[in-house]
Amino acid sequence: MRERGRAVAVFIVHDVQPRVWTAEELAFLRNVADRVEVGVARVRAEELQAVLNKELAHRLKNTLAIVQSIATQTLRGVSERDLVEAFERRVLALSRAHDVLIQKSWSAAKLRAVMESVLSMQTDLDRFALEGPDMDISPQAALSLSLLLHELATNALKYGALSAQSGMVRVSWRTGGGAAPTLVLDWTETGGPAVMPPRNKGGFGSRLIRMGLLGTREADLDFKPTGLRAEFRAPLAEVQVQVH
Repeated sequence: MRERGRAVAVFIVHDVQPRVWTAEELAFLRNVADRVEVGVARVRAEELQAVLNKELAHRLKNTLAIVQSIATQTLRGVSERDLVEAFERRVLALSRAHDVLIQKSWSAAKLRAVMESVLSMQTDLDRFALEGPDMDISPQAALSLSLLLHELATNALKYGALSAQSGMVRVSWRTGGGAAPTLVLDWTETGGPAVMPPRNKGGFGSRLIRMGLLGTREADLDFKPTGLRAEFRAPLAEVQVQVH
């Protein structure tokens, strides 16, 4: 087999005695050789893509680290260190989503994997009950979901169920039918202190939560005394990976 004018492989066929190959036999051998060549090219392309993905992941991680470093230096004089730490952890949440996305060449991410990666930043995953069908979601949905879950978990640690030793969070999701199918995500806290509705609209984190998944603003927050219950909805077509 030749590639760009040079031999890259030799295809050898044995027989018990010298013979003259028929045109049909030669055509068959050429067909087999062509298939082998295609297979070799595919393996090489996959190996090259893996190397490129690894390099891309490394560079993006470095970029996120640089952004975090610049922000830290810029905000060094800020007296409210909570603001700086909140920003750093949001960058880290995006980095966690990036780690999951890079496993599929930034084309998609498993919904459950994104959840587990982001929520494990906050506390032990045993304190979360994840229930729902796993699915591939788009890069934009993965990044949006990572920020949304990060803010919800942060608030739960500060004021909600995760601030109590016995507190738990149930995260469930399902798809709704109809003319415009949707993804419905539920966040339910139990076992924590009594919850009161906020007196004001809150800060940036609260705004991120109210923006919902993919910025749809389809977010219903119910501050029950037994714990926060939130429901988020987004068009399934925008959440899932589009197959062209």
